[in-house]
Amino acid sequence: MKKLLLLAVLFCAPALYAAHEPYGCCTYKDTPKYGLRTNMSRVEFFGGVAWPNVDWEANGQKLEIGDTGFSAGIAFVRNILPWLSLGLDGNYAGFSKGDDFKVAGETFNYNAGVGTAMFVGRAYLFPEAMTRLYGTAGIGGAYAFAHEKNDTTGKSKNYDSLDIGWMFGGGVEFDLDETVLFGAEARYTWAGLRSDMKSQFGHSHYDYWTVMLKLGIKF
Repeated sequence: MKKLLLLAVLFCAPALYAAHEPYGCCTYKDTPKYGLRTNMSRVEFFGGVAWPNVDWEANGQKLEIGDTGFSAGIAFVRNILPWLSLGLDGNYAGFSKGDDFKVAGETFNYNAGVGTAMFVGRAYLFPEAMTRLYGTAGIGGAYAFAHEKNDTTGKSKNYDSLDIGWMFGGGVEFDLDETVLFGAEARYTWAGLRSDMKSQFGHSHYDYWTVMLKLGIKF
C-alpha cells in the first residue's frame, strides 16, 4: 500500500506543480507575441523608388525637374491604441537628371530633391495579426531644391524652397518574429514651393510618388 501511495505522489507531483504555474504545464508563455498593442513603439527604416508626378513647361518645351530616383527615410511611431499609431517621419527623395531642353541655343537640364519632416498617423486593419494593412497620412515641413546645369557653358545654379508639406499612402507589414517586422509602403507627397524656386518655375508645389520597402524594430 505504501508503495502505491508513493507512486501516486510521484505521478501527481508534476501536475500539481504545473497547476500552480501561471501558464500551466504547457509552454504557452513562450508563444510569440505577434501583432500590435497599446503603448508599443517602433523604429522603421525605409528605402525605395521615387518619381515626380508631372512635368512642367518652359518656353513651350517639356521641362523635367528631375526624373525617377530614390527615396529613403526613418520613422518612430507609437501605438496609442492597437489599431492607431502616431509618430514622426523623416524622408528624402532624390531625383535623377531630367531630359535636356534648349533655351536660346543653350542646353539645360535639372535634377532635384525633396526632404520632409512630418507628424504622421496610421490606422491599421487586423492590428493583432502577424500580417497587417494600414493607411497613413502626415503633415509637416518640406525642403525642396532644383539644380540647374547648363551643359553648353558648364555653369550651374541652385534654386530652393522651404514650405509646408503633406503626404498620404498605404502599406502592408508582417512580423518576422516578436520584435522585427518587414513591409512595403506607397506614398503621394506634396511639397509647397516658395522663394526663388517658385519664381523660377512658376509653380506653387512639387509633388511625387514613392514606393518603399521597410524594416522595423518593435519594443
